[in-house]
Amino acid sequence: MKVEVKVEELIEPIIQNLGFELEYVEFVKEGSNNVLRVVIDKNGEKLWVDDCETVSRAIEDVVDKNISQEYVLEVSSAGLERQLKNLKLYKKYTGKEIHIKLFKKQNDLKEFNAVIKAVNEEEQSVIVEVDNKEIEIHLKDIATAYTTYDFDSALKGNTDNVNLNKLNKFNKNN
Repeated sequence: MKVEVKVEELIEPIIQNLGFELEYVEFVKEGSNNVLRVVIDKNGEKLWVDDCETVSRAIEDVVDKNISQEYVLEVSSAGLERQLKNLKLYKKYTGKEIHIKLFKKQNDLKEFNAVIKAVNEEEQSVIVEVDNKEIEIHLKDIATAYTTYDFDSALKGNTDNVNLNKLNKFNKNN
């Protein structure tokens, strides 16, 4: 069993009991360090550094007991533009616009924006709409995918479809 899968199974209930949502877990080599990255969300609410610290302290003993090699534990927010690393996240963001980069061109597309229409768990794929056409893409063919955020509208003062409170994430008074 991969380290990420084992750790995710063990820590997800702990994170949920604290009132957070686990987005994904990855175990990667960065430089000479192994990094266990745990990305969390707070059901659409603001996530503070203190929240990440709370989760880190709550899971560190469980993680230590299940990873035999040295590693750095990193607990972080999913951010405004969220990476989509698994089917659970594609489901969560169904109906939202995402940016996709494929390993190789399909349907004359390599890197593009699309709206998630559905998730096919059996096929391990997502159905997206691009230029009023629906296409199915297997997760194994996706190099990267993340949600999009309209920074231009937010910065130009067009607040019709932008929640400026999301941009004021460092101001605890909001």
